[in-house]
Amino acid sequence: MANWIKKGYGINMANVKPFAGFRYNPDKIENLGSVVSPPYYNMSKEDKDSLYEKSKYNSVRLFSGKKFDDDTEESNTFTRAKEFLDEWIEEGVLVREQEPVIYMYEQTIDLSGKLYSNTSFVALVELEDIGSGVIMPCEKLHEVSMGDRYELLAATNADISMINCLYVEKDKDLYNLMNELREEKPDEEFSSEFSSDGIVQQKLWKISYKPTIDFIVEHFKDMSLYITDGQTRYETCLKYRNYMKAHNPNHTGNEPYNFMMMSLSNSNSDGLVALPVHRGVKIPKKFSEAMFIANAQDHFKVEKIIVDSNDETFVETMIKQITTVKQETRIAAYCGGDYFYRMVLQDTDYIKKEVYPEMSKEYCRLDIVALNKLIIDDVLRIDEDKYEEFVTPTRSYNACYRGVENGEYDIMFVLNPVGVEQIRNITAVGERLPEMTVCVYPRPSVGIIINIKDE
Repeated sequence: MANWIKKGYGINMANVKPFAGFRYNPDKIENLGSVVSPPYYNMSKEDKDSLYEKSKYNSVRLFSGKKFDDDTEESNTFTRAKEFLDEWIEEGVLVREQEPVIYMYEQTIDLSGKLYSNTSFVALVELEDIGSGVIMPCEKLHEVSMGDRYELLAATNADISMINCLYVEKDKDLYNLMNELREEKPDEEFSSEFSSDGIVQQKLWKISYKPTIDFIVEHFKDMSLYITDGQTRYETCLKYRNYMKAHNPNHTGNEPYNFMMMSLSNSNSDGLVALPVHRGVKIPKKFSEAMFIANAQDHFKVEKIIVDSNDETFVETMIKQITTVKQETRIAAYCGGDYFYRMVLQDTDYIKKEVYPEMSKEYCRLDIVALNKLIIDDVLRIDEDKYEEFVTPTRSYNACYRGVENGEYDIMFVLNPVGVEQIRNITAVGERLPEMTVCVYPRPSVGIIINIKDE
């Protein structure tokens, strides 16, 4: 029996419960697509400006509001988020459910001409300390952004966005329930368009029938949850819970700050897609392509591939040339020109044997681990302390390609995606993938539901 099954069933439980969420009032907001925003905290100024212009009630004002030079401790993006939240509730723009419910939420996106529809349950989940085996993070924590998230939570006392978790279902009870519920008319149905994700079709159903809620709650008691998006927000909520607990002499464990709003997706759903996260690198010293290739050959078979195509298909060719069904590491490297390098790791067990013998075999065979250690660290001489300064993770390979063309990067690396099963197996043994590695789509939009942590 796999380790993740041993840890996931019969030992711990995920405590899930319904809640009375706040949603945009359709009587006040004619186009719901104008008020939701993508789940990116650090979005570009242009994207943020575009969302601001869509509607004065766009949720970006709450989740990732603008910062100004004259901001103070008393007036800043976090205090403004609280003011917007209070005003919108007072104006009836945001209205609360009349009773606690669990939501079913469906998103459909188009990626390269193929539609993906992910359906999840949205509920409150009791916070558990990392390492409990109930809720497991997938990646190393991005410390830089945690301060901002905590200030936002402390100012608003609300989950403005939901994090996304995968669950593993032994049977198909919840899967079948979703199919039944999907036959009913959704309570909300609209489309939104984001520059980052294109057009997203959104549907939301409210589940208020108590036997159905009890059925869902009971089934999650046998499951572990794997955080694929929102780990920083989860650990921020843990920090907030600990603070509130320390300052509440009558703490019982049932207070709202002990719970967090989550989107719970079936890991076996064919509506989920794992996308690769690429890397653009600016070398601290003068970059020598010839030296890079010579040194990379210590561990990789390096092939130079000339591409007779335009810019639009160049990166697509790189992706096709590294795609593999074998259990091997293939990485594409581009330094400019009409060619790229296909790099194939020669000794697939080298990292396990010589670099990280204490880590699982599955972790050691991640492409990003080979890239980080054997190329970025050993060849390009960028150690972990300088990683964030010189290495930029991005899902957009086209943006990365343009970065090389305009001199922002000296080299880009195109990677294959990390599979859902890999994520599950690595996190189940208590390990975390390198930072900015996991990208499971679709991701929940911001503003669909807001959870205010009050009684």
